[in-house]
Amino acid sequence: MNTDLDKLKKISREIIDPETELKDLIPQAAALRDLLESRTHFRVDPARDIAAGETRLDSGLAISPALAAMCLRELFRTPAFIRGLHQAISDALRPGRPVRVLYAGCGPYALLALPLMAVFSQEQVKFTLLEINPESLGKALALIASFGFTPYLDEALCADATRYTIPANKQADVIVSETMAVCLHNEPQVAIARHLLGQAPEARMVPQSVSVEMCILDDTKEHVLMPAGHVGAIPEPQRDRMHLGKIFELDAANIRSWKGIEGDRLPAGRVKIPSPLEKRHRPYLLTQIVVYGNNRLQDYDCSLTVPQRLPGKPTFAGSETLQFHYKLGCYPKLAYEAMA
Repeated sequence: MNTDLDKLKKISREIIDPETELKDLIPQAAALRDLLESRTHFRVDPARDIAAGETRLDSGLAISPALAAMCLRELFRTPAFIRGLHQAISDALRPGRPVRVLYAGCGPYALLALPLMAVFSQEQVKFTLLEINPESLGKALALIASFGFTPYLDEALCADATRYTIPANKQADVIVSETMAVCLHNEPQVAIARHLLGQAPEARMVPQSVSVEMCILDDTKEHVLMPAGHVGAIPEPQRDRMHLGKIFELDAANIRSWKGIEGDRLPAGRVKIPSPLEKRHRPYLLTQIVVYGNNRLQDYDCSLTVPQRLPGKPTFAGSETLQFHYKLGCYPKLAYEAMA
């Protein structure tokens, strides 16, 4: 009998297959979406404000259950994170005890944990779930229970991950959090990673790295527009970009380097605007994500990696130097000062 559990196991094994490219996993991502949406009573109600239930923390915005649920519909992002977490857990496996995974911000589907509960045994992995929204946590726990996966849980807490203390006898081997928006803007990914990895400095982190780079580009050359009725392959865009340099990176090495920094600023990079600056070129920020190992999300793979105009959409004459910093607090973001 082809039960939902059988379907979940099949989808999960296909997603983690290293021989399959990310672009070829769209059917599996869609099947996972359909399966989980059919198993829960949670629905995104078009008549309801999708932001209802969001929480503004002192570390950023904890998004609503509806917006968290909509992450399931990103067809590259979901498989990339599942694959990355699978590889991180596999790298942490050892005899004698299960790998302890701390999952901060699990949303209403526990989307990254659930498929791996179908792949690993209870002796191999245990999860601690942190979720600040009680509705999301309740839906996630009900979904996990419906598949018979409750024994995979060490703990499930309705809690702010930036205030959570990891028990000394349950040190995390893997920390996973997908609490971010493009350019690490507005959401608490930086604060969560900094707080949790500070307590478990040897833990593997998923995502392993989130970096933001500045470039100038001609945004009319970013995509190829094809006429209606086009048949055949779509040519690659001939993009017109000039990369100016990485301005910020969230990874374990940088988190360690920030130890002891107080206040509301983290250091970031400096770039120089070229001169002369062509009129067709505009300043943009590019987000790149190394989920773990070879699992990456590049430009336009998902909402997290869509190039963004530099905040404020400034115009530059050329030759300016921009000094960036990462601003912490209720509205975290990359900010800069321009110097002639």
